Amino acid sequence: MHLKEAVQKELPNTKHALSIGLIASRFPSWFNAVLGRHYNDWENEFYRLHNMESTMDFDLGWSDMVSCYGLHGNRHIASLFASRKLWASPYLRGHFLAGLAALPGISKIKDFIQRLLSAQTCLSRLIEQVAVVVDYKDQAGEQQIAQQNSENTILKTAAPVEGHAAAVFTPYAFYELQDELVEAAHYAYFHLEGNAFLVRHHTKTDGGCNVTWNQKEELISCSCQMFESSGILCRHALRVLTTLNYFQIPDHYLPVRWHRTQPQPSKSLIGGPDHGRSYERVKALQSMVSVLVSEAGKSEERMDLATQEVSVLLSRIRQQPVVPNVSGDSVRRQR
Repeated sequence: MHLKEAVQKELPNTKHALSIGLIASRFPSWFNAVLGRHYNDWENEFYRLHNMESTMDFDLGWSDMVSCYGLHGNRHIASLFASRKLWASPYLRGHFLAGLAALPGISKIKDFIQRLLSAQTCLSRLIEQVAVVVDYKDQAGEQQIAQQNSENTILKTAAPVEGHAAAVFTPYAFYELQDELVEAAHYAYFHLEGNAFLVRHHTKTDGGCNVTWNQKEELISCSCQMFESSGILCRHALRVLTTLNYFQIPDHYLPVRWHRTQPQPSKSLIGGPDHGRSYERVKALQSMVSVLVSEAGKSEERMDLATQEVSVLLSRIRQQPVVPNVSGDSVRRQR
């Protein structure tokens, strides 16, 4: 409660949320004896409600669940429903959580903190220990990226946006988006009017999510609010983008927190009047090269072809004169 009060006071614009992993870890002690052989069925129903998109559907479904399993008057059920705005997905949509509310290792983090905390714990000692854990997690992330770079990333669709994501995103973000992209193929797409679209599963005849697309500013929004919550584009938005023949994810939906560490562009491209655009071109080229390596690694024939063609291209590039701080317009004029 003291932490909750501190967050409300010092970070008034921050959403206070509870981890569903921590809540679910208490279910056996709360409901096993009460529900008996119906416990597993109840747990499945709980997670179904937790993942609903509409708060209204959640509330109605919760009421039906309480009646079905005879949980009227159960204090844990009453407490969960009273605090639903802190843990239920429908109530958290639109608040950026980066997947932390459902972090699989959250119970281990809790155990770690509890081992450190006591009435005699010195604040400086706590900070030192937390810093050790953060540094360990950073190293693990770097190792995962290095492993992904050394291995062939397995692409599951023919969509160019998947290759683009593989080249730009960290492993965690890429696999999250890849799952959404695979599911997007199972969704039907309906153009309503103007910039409005309806996207729903091919087996459904009603409902769905409303997607709005602003082509001029390359902004897309979905009523499911997955991007606002996780920083990953949802299957509904991806369905619209791929249908509109987008081959890359718009920059606005490539959050910096999900970027791989990219090498800085050559100093010869920095300092001129068009260095910002040059930097973007370097990043685009890096993405293309990453996709090239990924595709070439799928067979010996592809690797031989890629090596041969890149050798020819590299030879041609080395023959070109080096003109520092060249803008894109002047390059086109030289051609």
